[in-house]
Amino acid sequence: MNSFFKILSVLALMALFITACVSQNVQAEPAKADTMAAASYQAVLGKSLNDKDVADFIAKNNCVSATQFQVCKEAGIAFWLDTDKIVKTVYLYLNNVDGFAAYKGELPFGLKFYDIMEAVEYKLRKQGVGNAGLPEEAATPDHLHYWAMYKQVGVTIIYNAPHPDEEATIYAILVSQ
Repeated sequence: MNSFFKILSVLALMALFITACVSQNVQAEPAKADTMAAASYQAVLGKSLNDKDVADFIAKNNCVSATQFQVCKEAGIAFWLDTDKIVKTVYLYLNNVDGFAAYKGELPFGLKFYDIMEAVEYKLRKQGVGNAGLPEEAATPDHLHYWAMYKQVGVTIIYNAPHPDEEATIYAILVSQ
């Protein structure tokens, strides 16, 4: 339990560092709508960096390598690789934050980018996720965002509030293998 929190804290710090340090790529031509629609976290989660689907995803979405991350700002996604170059966690950025375009694909559990904490907990409760829709663990590792961790299903919802607030909007969603 402590190691999980430590990993999430390190990931939060790394994500903040990456978004501050990685420059935004400029494309010669605008991104095609069908490329963005095809950008899906399921295409990379749990696969090797050498996998054809992952390599295609990186090429199509102009991803940039940053330490153990692949940052795909145009797709609204970043993914964290373990030491074996396997995608272990995918960050889905919503609402154009930190230089990322809003993720356009399907969110887990029928969540929507505009859902507030109350709606998220309601949807998860209806699907039997968490502790009656509430997270199994929670933290505020960066003192800016409340992290609701649903370890049973490998999903962490990061909210735009430093504490539980029913009206808080979703900042990002982390999906782990």
